[in-house]
Amino acid sequence: MCRAVFLFMWLLAVMLFFHGLLAQKVCADDISLNGEITYQNLDSTTTNKITGEKFDSDAYLFLQQYNLNLSKTIYPYLTFETGTLFELNETTNRSEGSKIETDQRILKPFVELRLDNPIYQASLQYTRTEIHESTTNTPNTEDSRDEYDALFGWRPVDLPDVVLRYSYTHTYDDPETVDLVDKLLTVESNYTAWRKLRLNYFYSRTETDNRLTSFDTLEQVHFGRAEYSDNFWDGRLFFDTSYRINYNIFEFSGAPSAQAPLLRFQGLFSLDNTPQDGPALTVNNALVDGNLTASTGIDIGLGGDELTLTNIGVDLGSSVEVNEIEIWVDRRLTDPVANSFSWSVYTSPDNTNFSTWTLVATVSPAPFGTFDNSFSISFSAVNTRFIKVVTRPLSPTVPGAPSFPNIFVTEMQAFGTVAGASFQEKQKNIDWTYDLNLRAKVTDKTTLGYNFFYNFRDQDPISNERTELSNTLSLNHIFNEIFSTAARLNRTDTKEENGVDIVEHNYSLSMKGAYLPTFDQTLTFSGRSENAEDDSSDNVSVILRNNARLYRGWSALLDLGYNWDRPAGSDETDQSILLRAGTNFVPNQMLTINLDYLQREIIEPEKDSRYDFTVEAFFVPTAALSFNARFNIVDRTGSETRTLQNYVVSWSPFPEGALQFLFTYNETLESVENRRDTTIGPGLSWTISNHFFLEAFYNYQKTKTDSVKTESNNLFAKFRLTF
Repeated sequence: MCRAVFLFMWLLAVMLFFHGLLAQKVCADDISLNGEITYQNLDSTTTNKITGEKFDSDAYLFLQQYNLNLSKTIYPYLTFETGTLFELNETTNRSEGSKIETDQRILKPFVELRLDNPIYQASLQYTRTEIHESTTNTPNTEDSRDEYDALFGWRPVDLPDVVLRYSYTHTYDDPETVDLVDKLLTVESNYTAWRKLRLNYFYSRTETDNRLTSFDTLEQVHFGRAEYSDNFWDGRLFFDTSYRINYNIFEFSGAPSAQAPLLRFQGLFSLDNTPQDGPALTVNNALVDGNLTASTGIDIGLGGDELTLTNIGVDLGSSVEVNEIEIWVDRRLTDPVANSFSWSVYTSPDNTNFSTWTLVATVSPAPFGTFDNSFSISFSAVNTRFIKVVTRPLSPTVPGAPSFPNIFVTEMQAFGTVAGASFQEKQKNIDWTYDLNLRAKVTDKTTLGYNFFYNFRDQDPISNERTELSNTLSLNHIFNEIFSTAARLNRTDTKEENGVDIVEHNYSLSMKGAYLPTFDQTLTFSGRSENAEDDSSDNVSVILRNNARLYRGWSALLDLGYNWDRPAGSDETDQSILLRAGTNFVPNQMLTINLDYLQREIIEPEKDSRYDFTVEAFFVPTAALSFNARFNIVDRTGSETRTLQNYVVSWSPFPEGALQFLFTYNETLESVENRRDTTIGPGLSWTISNHFFLEAFYNYQKTKTDSVKTESNNLFAKFRLTF
């Protein structure tokens, strides 16, 4: 503790010195300095209620991080920039007489020369990263990376723009266990012709040379896209078409097998505490767009919903063999935070509201990259089209967790093993798609639509050729001010090289009645049938949805449904009924109440039931005081009823001032193991000046189950400075 006080006072003196220095004229056009000092002390005592044995542990974290940047405009449009990042992370963990200390130092200087004008852009940059780490009873390690980056861009008027990037990265360590050289070349061009035709081409070439094992890989990606859209006859006919092609070549030498990237069709995501079944995951294509740094909106940090599991998935287009998933995030994580995540891997042949997902592996912890911000989740190979990983967002009890209010997922990649008889192998993947959309406004009340979709995929040398042809017709018609209808008919023909031909029909018909401005109903009949060789499956459902706005600030919904399902390979049919009811009640500006009830009963062939009830209330009597309560019950036949209660109280007496006090009370009750979690404690946030910020809190946490009791004290403080 004395060391922490000493370092804090030393830093404060240095900051005051810089404050005076930066007030004077300096040679640089712009200079900035940012720093953070984080302190956390977490101690806990776990008592076995049966034996009376006690287990004590505590963790200490002291983190310093400073970032200095300087820039100078040499000539118009030409800028020189340099800077460095320094981070010192000290952690100590004690438990039952043992003590483990870890000291990690990160130094990351860079220098860049950048040209940017309306027509040309160019840059040269060098970055060096050094990570020194020492741990008790473990040899010291030193990881290093040298990065050289060059960029050239040309943006002519009314002509295609071109951007070329080249990077050379050398990663090595001491003791010598890693010695990798990566070379990356990318070329991208975009062109908008006639304002309606959009063309895009992207090429990347990645060479990786493992100098210790003489294992080399080469991956080349060609991606092209053309899009055209227009409308005719005063907008009564809309035309939209696109063509996309992705050609991937993966080569390796020096080993009999390698991990090859798999083509991905769609990214998928949901928040759901029952990952073994539906509802279907929703599409999130930011997960598969190739951008490893841009957020997908999926947060597994403290800002995520810790009470709900995060499901992150991918559609591979067809069944392929997978044995590794890589999840990228937008920032570097400390070891305690990265190791706190547990990843469960599930597979499914489809992704519908009635799907069954099979657990194939649980990986905890998953290795997190030293330089790359990604989790590598490896498991025994499975053959599947849909795969997902399930995890729970970061727990506030993890040492250092308050420093990660957000951890955004940026990309999900899938890999499979490529093997061959020789030591020189090559894999080729080609995927191209043509899409055509027509929409015609026949009358002011009738709209017709047509969609044509064709996809071709081939993988060599596996020779897994697959084609998909889809035709869709749609109709929307308004009968009068009350009634309207919508219909859709789709046929999809899929052919695979192994001789499997699949014909799938999807159809739906809905009728909406808006009887009153405050009440409407929608009756929907939908179905799907699939025929594959000597096998077939059918699914039919009917749902009646009722929406009512009872009073101002009070709305309600009621859904009644019936589902008939005959899965492939079975002569039996599953028949189920669905009931969902919910309401949103806002009696005044201070109070909001939400209720949601979902029940599904399987009536054939064996009775089974599941219901999920949730009630949530928000009460904000003043701008400084707020209450939140959540109550949830999940019950399934053959499983223990799960009850969850959550209460949060927040108090901020100075919401508009520089100094804010907070008080939080959070209680969570789960019927599983009769568990009760309680967190209580004060906190503060203080804007000392335009340059200095302080936040701190203390939490007392208690966890009780039928067998153990754990009590923890968590003290956290963070001091930030910016110039």
